[in-house]
Amino acid sequence: MTIPLFLVFWIVDVLNYPQYKYLFGGLRLLVIPLCISLQFILKKISKFEDLQKAATIYIFLNATLINIMIYQISDISSGYYAGLNLIAFGGLSFIPLTNSYFLISAISIYLPYLLISSSLFFAQQPGTSIFFQNIFFITGSLIICFLIRFFNEKLRMKQIQAQYNLEQELKSREEIIKQKTAESVKLNQLSAQFSPQVVEAIKNGKINLDESMRRSQICAIFIDIVNSTERVIKLDQDKVQMTLARFLDTVLTTFLKYDLTIDKFHGDGVLAFANSPVTRQDFIERTCMAAIEARQLLNNDREFYILNWKSEMQVRIGISVGYANVGFYGDKKYFKTFSAIGAPLPFASRLTSIAQPNQILIDANIADCLSGQNFTTKIIGERILKGFDDDTNVVHELVDQISENMLGQNKKCPNHPDSVLYLDTNDKGHFVFKCRECGFSEADLESETGAGFFAKQVQ
Repeated sequence: MTIPLFLVFWIVDVLNYPQYKYLFGGLRLLVIPLCISLQFILKKISKFEDLQKAATIYIFLNATLINIMIYQISDISSGYYAGLNLIAFGGLSFIPLTNSYFLISAISIYLPYLLISSSLFFAQQPGTSIFFQNIFFITGSLIICFLIRFFNEKLRMKQIQAQYNLEQELKSREEIIKQKTAESVKLNQLSAQFSPQVVEAIKNGKINLDESMRRSQICAIFIDIVNSTERVIKLDQDKVQMTLARFLDTVLTTFLKYDLTIDKFHGDGVLAFANSPVTRQDFIERTCMAAIEARQLLNNDREFYILNWKSEMQVRIGISVGYANVGFYGDKKYFKTFSAIGAPLPFASRLTSIAQPNQILIDANIADCLSGQNFTTKIIGERILKGFDDDTNVVHELVDQISENMLGQNKKCPNHPDSVLYLDTNDKGHFVFKCRECGFSEADLESETGAGFFAKQVQ
């Protein structure tokens, strides 16, 4: 495109000044090596300051070619003056020059022309109008170039800023996607490693994998199968595996229903605790209800166990309350587990070891807590427990609970259908079923009195 364009300009040169056709043709063709040289130089330059210098020199050399032609023809009113304006509009308006280099480039374009024009003006006295008219247009051209450059720079900066913001947004989204993907993978892994309550607490930010232990009051429960070793030796392995899977499904489902956190497995026994990370005001009662319900469900499944276990599924259960250090234990590089370390856990295990088949033993603190509530307990007496020889260990038995399953089997909280309703009294002394989540209560259908309610159940 450059060669045909300059050939057209040269034809105009020949028509107007045929005596300079070879000189002007040579000057026109010099633009080609200038462009090629600039392109080569720009590839080698990495500093912005050097780019400014190269652009300024390129503008100056192009303007010099036009100024030589103007000097040669010695005519102030020559149309070649328009060529300088073209160079000014092209170089000063669109090349990203700093203010200092913009000024230098403008001077390099027009100063030689002004010097040539002034010398011709004072030598030949052709009339002041053309000289001052050209000065006026030069000033106007510079103002226009500066305004074009100003708005062009603002537009370019907006584009750069928009591009930068877009890149940052994409980068931020990519980081969020990576983070969420990592969290999702991590939570999926944790779901198989920790109790659902622990995973939910991690997800909601209530606990952190890297945080230290916390001192918490917990209620520990240990449930163990009676004579499991004898059964395992005598039975087919497939039967054993199927039976233990059924046992664990019943126990774990029941424990999780009452917000108990599964701590660990001891052979075919399950150790769990309540009140961390999910805290409940009635965590002791919930643990006792879980024990009674698990025992009842295993008994309800008697036919399955007689068929496959060749015996009733009998368990021993121990429950103890106290303070323990709760949190994540282990090396974060290899393995971590959410566990509790403290007296309630081994005490619950010791209670289990002295319990009779299908007996639930509790410590004195739990017995005091259940006093006056919907539980039946009885004192067993003092017992010697391994590891607790120096203490007076008064042991109680948790016999049963006023059957909330029987009394409230058709009653559900409209706000929390999965909530376990428990029997309590309202302000009038009437028996009502209450939701542990929101406090919703429902009275007896007729008289809302305890006597009326129990009379209905007897009928």
